[in-house]
Amino acid sequence: MLGVIGAMTEEVQLLLGQLSDTSSSVHAGITVTRGDYKGTEIALAQSGIGKINATICTQMMIDLFKPQKLIFSGVAGGLLPNMQAGDIIVASHVVEYDMDLTAFGRRHGETPGRERLIECQPDLVSKATAAFDAAFDGVEGGPNLMLGTIASGDTFVQDIQKLRWLQREFAALATEMEGAAFGHTCRLNGLPFVVIRALSDSSSHSASADFQQNLSRACENSFQLMDRMIPTAMAGWDGKEERRDRE
Repeated sequence: MLGVIGAMTEEVQLLLGQLSDTSSSVHAGITVTRGDYKGTEIALAQSGIGKINATICTQMMIDLFKPQKLIFSGVAGGLLPNMQAGDIIVASHVVEYDMDLTAFGRRHGETPGRERLIECQPDLVSKATAAFDAAFDGVEGGPNLMLGTIASGDTFVQDIQKLRWLQREFAALATEMEGAAFGHTCRLNGLPFVVIRALSDSSSHSASADFQQNLSRACENSFQLMDRMIPTAMAGWDGKEERRDRE
């Protein structure tokens, strides 16, 4: 089974509309819908916004639904001036930027016993980029694709100085509020994961207005990629990589 999570209604509703043979249950206030997505069994959940909600949702899904791989999909704020609303970032790594133990000689985002940058599973990253090509190659005015670090924290960023700091401190391409918590939880459970984001804003002073204006477009682009990726995500999986990660 494939686990799929988004934070907001807008980030999951298009996927939900494509599910067949569905059943739903509620755990810790989170509705999880199981069903068939074009031949792939998935469990789809809306976690709620923020790192705590993402952690609760991810661990609950792992414990109760036993997915072999997981994807977090939704929107984010871009950190580079040439980015456009609707562009897509596939995370190579995620980092929790508001973890601050610098008073103890640690770098921002670093905690004892945990890598600072958490790597997404390369095969899922590759499948996501292939799905982007399938969805958007030859589409006039289609989004751009970028691979790199996504920085997560419990703040909606709309400050130019913080935008620059996130890009320079972590070489991050985008910022959001769930991916690193999701990724860390998957890593602790030894499960492959990837985070995919479409840009809804530029994380600048106009971010809140841009977010409202571009949310629908960003979610549509994210859906177009996910619609191609989900049927391929479990291909070739035999559990060996998961078992190696657990050892």
